Amino acid sequence: MSNLKQEEVLEDYDLNPKQKFKIAGIEGPIFLAIVAVLLVGVYMEILPMNFASGLIVSMVLGILLMWIGDQIPVFNTFGGGPILCILIPALFLFWGWLPESVGTLTDTFYNEIGFSDFAVTGIIVGSILSMDRKMLMKVGARFFVPLLGAVISALLIGGLVGHLVGFGFSRTIFFVVGPIMGGGMAAGAVPMAEIFSSTTGESSGAVLAQIAPAVMVGNMVCILAAGALNGLGKRKNRLKNFSGDGQILRLKEGEEELNLKSDNSAFPFTINSLIIGIIVATTIFVFGKIVAELIPTFHSYVWIILGAAALKIFNLLPGYIEKAAEDWYELITKAWVPAILVAISAGMIDFSSVMDILTNPSYISLTVMTVIIAVLAAGFFGLLVGFYFVESSISAGLGMADMGGSGDVAVLSAAERMGLMPFLQISSRIGGAMMLIILSILAPFLM
Repeated sequence: MSNLKQEEVLEDYDLNPKQKFKIAGIEGPIFLAIVAVLLVGVYMEILPMNFASGLIVSMVLGILLMWIGDQIPVFNTFGGGPILCILIPALFLFWGWLPESVGTLTDTFYNEIGFSDFAVTGIIVGSILSMDRKMLMKVGARFFVPLLGAVISALLIGGLVGHLVGFGFSRTIFFVVGPIMGGGMAAGAVPMAEIFSSTTGESSGAVLAQIAPAVMVGNMVCILAAGALNGLGKRKNRLKNFSGDGQILRLKEGEEELNLKSDNSAFPFTINSLIIGIIVATTIFVFGKIVAELIPTFHSYVWIILGAAALKIFNLLPGYIEKAAEDWYELITKAWVPAILVAISAGMIDFSSVMDILTNPSYISLTVMTVIIAVLAAGFFGLLVGFYFVESSISAGLGMADMGGSGDVAVLSAAERMGLMPFLQISSRIGGAMMLIILSILAPFLM
């Protein structure tokens, strides 16, 4: 298939057509009929708990919400589509407008069946292998400066503000800042609850109930912050070095320009390239699981990142395989990101827990403040090492503060910078593991 033909195919399946009323490349009335059939099945509660049901519910609702959000003026500039995908399903379940079976179905589909591993691994591997090798090597070494800057700033400033407002220095660190900056729920909040439980003697379940709301609300704030940064980055009168439009590294005068993606235009898109992409991405997923079993210090996603990065840095794969991983990544981001966001919303976000913490002004204020500190600190320290403010804020700040892998997808969708996924995964996984170590050291002294 020629490059021109590939572009035509991608255009046909554009989620945001401007000239014709089409949704996902389908005539509007036909797509709405598909939605109607799907909703009948949902409300009759006859859909089986399997991959097919989970995918079609998440995918169709996600594409519809993405399309609606992207048609709303102003709101679409601040991540309208992704924000609707992450908020509306959870809100409708909370109100009872959708049956509880939808939440069970999407949770089973995303977590138990493993769609999250399948899709997120494809995004990680594809985004790394499609990067320019020189860019990956040049950016990686300095990335930990804004990452550490965001963590230390959030802990110190957040704890101090918590003390001043009467919430408590230690309580803010362990029950607000730590959970938010801990790499998500499964890899962050759950082991964090075990650490705190061993120190306080309280059950890990009771501890988890106290820290989980901060993770969920912090994730929502991250998505809104990502949309806001994206909108500010598009302003014509923006400050110098503020936004790189997806490019994280600033170039000095006379410095050779580096592309974020490799030039694999010599390898056209084919169905076979998708097959190769699936095989390569899932093989690296298995590699990550094997190493995590042998060296359980880090989450398997850390080893997936390191494995893909090693393949790229040492130039171990031929160009056509890298292009195949990129094609698979492009398909996931185009067709399945809306499904991922809906599955996260309906299956993982508990609006009742969110409403409970809204009754505590100090808690919610400290949650929002933690994300803001992370954003500003990561952006500032990123400027010091030659990054653009927006890209550094998103990668090192929001990457630490969101809900891990699923949060990374939601944040990058709202920010329209999916190519930054490798850096957010470093933040969520390696940065999250680093936060667990810091809190495990502090707990015996401050809890």
